[in-house]
Amino acid sequence: MPFSSKAIAACALVILISIGMLSYQSTIREGEDRGWVTHTHLVVEKLQTVLIDINRAETGRRAHLLTGQDGDLEQYKAGINQVRQDIGEVRGLTSDNPRQQEAIRRLEATVGKELIDEVRMQIGEMRTAEEQLLARRLETAAVGTRRMKAVIVLGNALAILILSMAGFVIHREAGRRDRAEKELQHVNEHLEQRTAELSDTNGELESFSYSVAHDLRAPLRQIAGYSSVLLQDYGPDLDTESRRYLEKVEEGARKMGRLVDDLLSLSKIGRQELALQDTPLDSLLRQVVDDLAPECSGREVEWQIGSLFRAECDPALMKQVFVNLLSNAVKYTGKRERAVIQVGQMMQNDLRVIFVRDNGAGFEMQYVGKLFGVFQRLHKARDFEGTGVGLAIAQRIIRKHGGRIWAEAELDRGATFFFTLGSTENKITSKPEHLIRNEAICVA
Repeated sequence: MPFSSKAIAACALVILISIGMLSYQSTIREGEDRGWVTHTHLVVEKLQTVLIDINRAETGRRAHLLTGQDGDLEQYKAGINQVRQDIGEVRGLTSDNPRQQEAIRRLEATVGKELIDEVRMQIGEMRTAEEQLLARRLETAAVGTRRMKAVIVLGNALAILILSMAGFVIHREAGRRDRAEKELQHVNEHLEQRTAELSDTNGELESFSYSVAHDLRAPLRQIAGYSSVLLQDYGPDLDTESRRYLEKVEEGARKMGRLVDDLLSLSKIGRQELALQDTPLDSLLRQVVDDLAPECSGREVEWQIGSLFRAECDPALMKQVFVNLLSNAVKYTGKRERAVIQVGQMMQNDLRVIFVRDNGAGFEMQYVGKLFGVFQRLHKARDFEGTGVGLAIAQRIIRKHGGRIWAEAELDRGATFFFTLGSTENKITSKPEHLIRNEAICVA
């Protein structure tokens, strides 16, 4: 849901909550007003009772004056006592009204003094005051009710309007999303089609490169072989310039042969199915280090080999990765008096990352994008030999395993190659002990 729809929905919710709170307060206030109206009715009824009891007492007094009977006198006294009791109840009901309290004190002073007209007048004044209070309270309650009804009606209308706007916005955004999803689906279908076409093209190119490279091997061998025979059989009869030409032809043929062999290796990797099995990487690494011992002959090379882990991988291809990376390290540390090559593991985003680090020639990071390209070289051929295919082969193998490979370096300060494997065994939840220890030192 976009922000505008959320804001509109939030406003509608706030309005509805406010209306609910106002309705609750109005209900409470209406109950209070109803209570006060009832209270005023009780006061008026009690004043009427006082007036009735006074009339009854007055009737008894007059009957006593006419007949002189004691029964009439008792009726008078009982009436006066009842009037005082009624006045006490009125005092309790009007305790919040100082004006009525003062009127009750005057009324009490008059009761029993044969001032019936004055008593009636005072009670009438009190009734009038209570009736006026009742009228004001009824008017206040009516005004409050009308105001609350207006607020509820307007609030509901506003909430309905806002919700209608929210519905319109949501409908519009839903339409946009549907169009975007259709466009995305169309783009995905187009991408899938292009991916299929590219996959077919890549397959055709791999087949073509394999066929071309395979077919070139025999002519290249012939060129190199015949050049070598010419040098051996007729070299003494040729002048210096002619021998140099033949040596260049032989050298070029052999170099081209190595390139063709590397292309075949790269093509085979693309066509080869993975033979996954649980493999101890430490064992592969030690085999590669042992195989590279002849290349270290006459040099001081220190191997710092850390403990690795077991992985679900193709052991032959994974050994090729170590061969290519370690051969690079040996080659590019060739100009160091003391070469140091480290292999170990570290943690990155809950993944085990294997690294190969050397203190060799390094390279500038601005050219790192070319590093894994076929026939891409960051150093001159006269400084370091090679075809520029080894890292491309390593990258293809790592990608076939669902991992990735990258490098960091600094010119003349060495390089570090990192790679991960995509198998589930390579993803862990706890950080392993990171250990680099001196396994072996190959010294001249």
